[in-house]
Amino acid sequence: MTEPVLSVEAISVSYGRIRAVENVTFAVPAGGLVTLVGANGAGKTSVLSGVSGLVKLRSGRVRFEGSDVTKWSAHKLVKAGLVGVPEGREILAAMTVHENLLLGGWHRRRSAATTIDEMYQRFPVLAQRRDLSAGSLSGGEQQMLAIARALVAKPTVLLMDEPSMGLAPLVVDEIFRVIAEIRSSGTTVVLVEQNARRALRVADYGYVMETGSITQEGPAADLIADQRIVSAYLGLD
Repeated sequence: MTEPVLSVEAISVSYGRIRAVENVTFAVPAGGLVTLVGANGAGKTSVLSGVSGLVKLRSGRVRFEGSDVTKWSAHKLVKAGLVGVPEGREILAAMTVHENLLLGGWHRRRSAATTIDEMYQRFPVLAQRRDLSAGSLSGGEQQMLAIARALVAKPTVLLMDEPSMGLAPLVVDEIFRVIAEIRSSGTTVVLVEQNARRALRVADYGYVMETGSITQEGPAADLIADQRIVSAYLGLD
């Protein structure tokens, strides 16, 4: 059996005395799209924060491309190819669109320019606004910028945290189209989403989280077809 490109093994995350994540395990195959779904506060973002080195794990282990990266810093993980699109986008609003993209390729120096040109081709709206401040963009445009900035880093695995949050339905459609396109280009994707139905429709495999733990898992098509899971966890579109 091929070793997963990313393995998360029994991780737990705490904030002081509050246990946000408890004993979460999942695996991500190379080229796949795996989603973690669940209600707000289920612990999804805390899982990604622990995997990406933004918070220290209380216990457990993370393996990436065969190496134990549990104690690696966030910037070292980015250089290695484990790159995130954070919840809330976290663009640098006072800087231009182009400057934000340059920061995405901070570790690639000269080779980043070619990738930035590719991002302008993929996201024409960013090319049109390249010299404007990122804070002047609409919410959907800012999300596109956050995704493009991450792609400039040339990720092996892209960790996406609530990319549809707060966006209008038509923009959400575009975001999920982009996610499917990224996956089809060969980049492995881990998608955290409150919009469970949409996430499961584009994913291969899904994990349902509740109060910091995984309560259900399976092929995405099976999860979305199971009426008990739909009623208990997925709710409405």
